[in-house]
Amino acid sequence: MDLVLVRHAIAAERGTVANDAERPLTPEGAERMREAARGLARLVTPQVIVSSPWLRAVQTAEILREQFGLGKVRISETLAGDDYQAVVEMAAETDASPVALVGHEPWMGELLAYLLTGDPAGMAVTFKKGGAALVRAAGEPRAGNCWLEWFIPPGALRRMAGS
Repeated sequence: MDLVLVRHAIAAERGTVANDAERPLTPEGAERMREAARGLARLVTPQVIVSSPWLRAVQTAEILREQFGLGKVRISETLAGDDYQAVVEMAAETDASPVALVGHEPWMGELLAYLLTGDPAGMAVTFKKGGAALVRAAGEPRAGNCWLEWFIPPGALRRMAGS
């Protein structure tokens, strides 16, 4: 099974809205994500997109959905929490591959570490806003039983879109 981990795009600054979960993407962030999504499309085609319920992640997931011509984005509270195993189980239950998971830092970096090492603190990883990684597993993903195929910052994805 393949998992595409994506950090949300550039969002409004903290403190600009009362509830952090309601911070939207900036117009620049949305445009940059559209470009990054075109670059991502050169590498992988997700079959399902699952997003954190937070607005900036949902908006990022919608940009991906449009790029890939997929149906409705699935929303999962697990992508806004800290239960890494619940995310792995939720992704496996989609019966699709690849599954794109859209979320936040530092959580996405910790999820990547969990998948690769079995420990969310097992390695230091930071996703830039709009960055993505492809994680592979033979069969269903399990903690420490996956491997990293690629990890690409958003600027490289945008440059790939222009190639």
